[in-house]
Amino acid sequence: MTDTRARQSSGRPAAAMTAHQVTARMRVVFDARLPHARWGPLFHVFCLEQPGVRLDWQPTGFPRRDQSLLQGADVGLFLEPPPEAGLRQFTIDASSMVVVVAAGDRLALNDDLSVADILDCPFPGGPSLDPQWTAFWTLDAQRGGPPNRTDDDVRSAEDGLEVVAAGRAIATIPAWVAGGLAHPGVVALPLRDGPQVRTRLVWNADDGNPTVRSLVDLATAWTSDGGADPTRP
Repeated sequence: MTDTRARQSSGRPAAAMTAHQVTARMRVVFDARLPHARWGPLFHVFCLEQPGVRLDWQPTGFPRRDQSLLQGADVGLFLEPPPEAGLRQFTIDASSMVVVVAAGDRLALNDDLSVADILDCPFPGGPSLDPQWTAFWTLDAQRGGPPNRTDDDVRSAEDGLEVVAAGRAIATIPAWVAGGLAHPGVVALPLRDGPQVRTRLVWNADDGNPTVRSLVDLATAWTSDGGADPTRP
């Protein structure tokens, strides 16, 4: 958006937005190493509507069993975050799932895959990760239990991609992430009967911060489902 449009939207010159005019700060934690720039327009509009709010960005690795999702932040932006007591979640997007395999893997000879094709394949190990979160990505519900895992201690998207590119495991990701993978040694294949992958905002259920509420309200208007998912805390 040009400076002219920004001035029209915010009602003040962009140059006038200096540090001393900041009246509130909001810390946003998000999955590191994933192409989340697609949500930039949402936060851009938020900044225009809330010109006194400064956004502080906090990249993080995969959800871990020994720490809270928010890690002290006001809001989180995550892929399929696990449920956590005291937190609320709101879906801003749902995407089909794809399978990532190493270049040269026999699975890459297919145009697409079914869940049955990959249930016996190993997935990257991650003993420190949240088990509910990993169970979604490794298709435990479809398999009826956990998969074979490598001995790796994966903690981030970058870690997992290295394991897959080495040919030791496969992984699953949302379809929209596939084009932004930072490695030439992997291939993404559609998983025709896989679950939908949700991108979700997360915040403290008892947080009375009007800035957080404003972002959630904007996200609600931004999407078509009209409200937070009542099935998740």
